[in-house]
Amino acid sequence: MRIEYFCFSVPSLGSTDFVIDENDGENVRWIKTEEEKFYLRALKEDKVIVFDRTTKKFYKNDKEFDVTGKKIFPRAFLPYINELLEHLENAKADSIQTRENFQTTTHWPLLLQPKHRPVIETTYQEFKDNHEKYQAMLKNTFFKTAEKSSNRMVLKWYGNLTFGSMKLFATKPPIFDVSADDKIFLSEVYEPIIDKENDDHRKEYRAFVVDGELLSISRSYIDYPTETPQKVVDFANEVIEMTNARKEFPKSYVVDLAEMIVDGKEVVDIIEFNPLCSAGLEVNNDLLK
Repeated sequence: MRIEYFCFSVPSLGSTDFVIDENDGENVRWIKTEEEKFYLRALKEDKVIVFDRTTKKFYKNDKEFDVTGKKIFPRAFLPYINELLEHLENAKADSIQTRENFQTTTHWPLLLQPKHRPVIETTYQEFKDNHEKYQAMLKNTFFKTAEKSSNRMVLKWYGNLTFGSMKLFATKPPIFDVSADDKIFLSEVYEPIIDKENDDHRKEYRAFVVDGELLSISRSYIDYPTETPQKVVDFANEVIEMTNARKEFPKSYVVDLAEMIVDGKEVVDIIEFNPLCSAGLEVNNDLLK
């Protein structure tokens, strides 16, 4: 991977967004801690530049830095990512994430589909108007907003909801935070494979893909190193082949995968894609390879 610099958005020189707040939930604390570890490692290897949100300028070692033409991996929490990408664009940096492909990745079901479990993108209003149609299509419905709300709200709430006679499984923000025009995803709730060895009710993985190649893959929701099964790595590479064949789809992204049961068979499939500039790190996600 030919990445010259990792660019982190910071409030101002000498500060970061990694400070743990007393109101931060367990998941947000994990995200901040892992991001800080990554930042410090990249700093040690002299691969860090920062975007100062106060001065709106780029710096390396506290000195103003010209990012023109530099191959950059941007990193920022959700509230700050659009500003960072815009300034990288304006400065003519060679960023592996742009504002345009951020949106393409966010609305991925419009271009790509999982192998075993279709995902529908629509608006909340359309879903409300036609929920009986979706009830007939989907036995157990998973409901999720396309746009993530903010770093602080990630996985703060999840569980079962009812909509008329329809039962839904949703993640934060659930129905009561969604407006009529918000884009949502609907899919069949997948049947997970129980992981007895690691005492977990699912086997999920997060893969970072950069410039059309697998950079790293890690088990999700487990806070110690684990081996990723070869069948999961092979499926991740299948996904990369599929995305590389689609000219419109970004070459750099994060894809979450899971081992699941479909029609009585154990398979690996896509859960979702996310832009890689703000996706949280799991234990084995090494971005400095």
